[in-house]
Amino acid sequence: MHYGSLEWARATKGHLTGFERLSQLWASAVFQLRARRRRPPGFRDDDVELALRETTLPDTPLVAACHALVESLGPPALVGHVVRTSVWGTLLGLRDGLRWDRELFAAAALLHDVALARRRHDFTCFAHDGAEQSLTFLEAHGVAGARRNAIADAISLHLRVDVPTSLGVEAHLVHAGAAVDVTGTRVSHLSPPVRRAVLERHPRLDLVDVLLKVMRDETRQHPTARVSRWMQSGFASFIRDNPLSIGLRAGWGSPSFTSGPRASSRSRSFGTP
Repeated sequence: MHYGSLEWARATKGHLTGFERLSQLWASAVFQLRARRRRPPGFRDDDVELALRETTLPDTPLVAACHALVESLGPPALVGHVVRTSVWGTLLGLRDGLRWDRELFAAAALLHDVALARRRHDFTCFAHDGAEQSLTFLEAHGVAGARRNAIADAISLHLRVDVPTSLGVEAHLVHAGAAVDVTGTRVSHLSPPVRRAVLERHPRLDLVDVLLKVMRDETRQHPTARVSRWMQSGFASFIRDNPLSIGLRAGWGSPSFTSGPRASSRSRSFGTP
């Protein structure tokens, strides 16, 4: 049983132990060091057209249904976040030379925060809640059992500090894409022209305010949940200091939006909404 998986969430009811919290803090430090050293291959940093073409959501009935669901739940900033999770995850997957199931990944990315928009508080962990909601939704849309479980597992796993590809490339990319959008992890691996093009197509709106509100609500109602432990460890400052948001406030041409020391410093990671 892997920490953070749907099996783990069902067994623990989503409660994070003190040992697991320390283990994840240690994993965060290791992840930071690895991310700083990583120099992935992939497409040229300035190839904006390729980036935009490759990050279009797959045109399948399942992806359309997932997108329609999250749009119906809102709010707009959260809808934009899950779409950008797919975009950033795809870009990092291309840079890292990975192969993955595009439909399965897009569905998991779109659904990974469904419980932040439609929360059932009998579940301690919102990612566990979202995984269970997604299983029901996917079954109703005729998705095969193995694919349903892979999507649900990716949703539950995304709150880990790191999701290695051994737990599923799609789950790895959901975590990676969400981490870029929430805390700016690996943002320096995406060039300013690519970042600018993505954010012009999918604006961040009031995402920071929306995330901080729901995270504080989660911490108040479920203090032993994973995201609550991260909030207690200073996660709010990571959300506020995301270089993507800083760049928008300072202007596109500002040093804070370009690849540099500040962007690189955000390679540290918590689990991400």
